[in-house]
Amino acid sequence: MSRLERKLLKLIGGLSHCKTLELTPGKGALTAELVKRGHSVDALDIAPENFIADRTGVRLTAGNLDNPLPYADNSFELVVCCEGIEHLEQQYEFARELARVMAPGATLVITTPNINNAASRLRFLLTGFYSLAERPSSEFERNRYIEHIYPLTFWQIRHILHTAGLKIERVDTDHIRRSGLALAPLWPLSRFFTGRTLATEPDSRQREANREICGQMHSSALFFGRTMIVVAQRRN
Repeated sequence: MSRLERKLLKLIGGLSHCKTLELTPGKGALTAELVKRGHSVDALDIAPENFIADRTGVRLTAGNLDNPLPYADNSFELVVCCEGIEHLEQQYEFARELARVMAPGATLVITTPNINNAASRLRFLLTGFYSLAERPSSEFERNRYIEHIYPLTFWQIRHILHTAGLKIERVDTDHIRRSGLALAPLWPLSRFFTGRTLATEPDSRQREANREICGQMHSSALFFGRTMIVVAQRRN
C-alpha cells in the first residue's frame, strides 16, 4: 500500500461500514483494505485489469470518469478518488456526477498532485510548468493512464467542488517536501501578497470566501505538501 493510500485510510478511519465508491482504484490495495474494515465497496476504473488485489466483496466496473457514473442518485455515503481528476477533460461535470451519486451529508475524499506548493510555484516561474506536470502532454499519442492533462490549483478544485454542492471541510497532504521547506522564507510574502490581492474582490460574499481560500492555500499541507488531499461533504 502506498504512502498516500495509508494517509487516506487514516483520514477516513472514523467512518465504518459505509456504502463506498472508489474511483481510480489502481491495483486495489486501498479498496481491499476498505472491504476489510467493513465497507461495502463499488470500484470503477478505466483499466480494471490493473486491479490485482483480492476482489472479494468488491463490485469492480470498467468506466471512464469523463462519462456519467453508472450509479443511481444518492447511492454512496463515502466516495474516494485518488489521483484521477487531473486526467479528466470534463472536471466540472465530474464533480456534478459525484454530488449526484452521493447521499446528503456523504463524504468525498479526493487527491491530486499539489501544484500549489512552493517548489512547484518556483518550477513554474522558471520553466512555465508545474511539478508532476513538467512538460506538455503529447499531441500525438493519448495515454489516459499517465497524462496530467489538467492539473489543478487549490482554488480551481475548490470552485469545481463548491459549485457542485460539495463543501470542503479539510485539506491535507501525504508528505511535506523538503525542497518546499527550503523555500519557507517565502511563506509570509506569499501570504501577504495573496491576501492583499484577494481582498480587492468587490463581492462581499466572495471576499469572505477568499479569506478562507488564502488561509487554506497557505496551510503547511498545501504550501509544502506533495499531494493535495481534499475532504468535502455533500450539502443537504
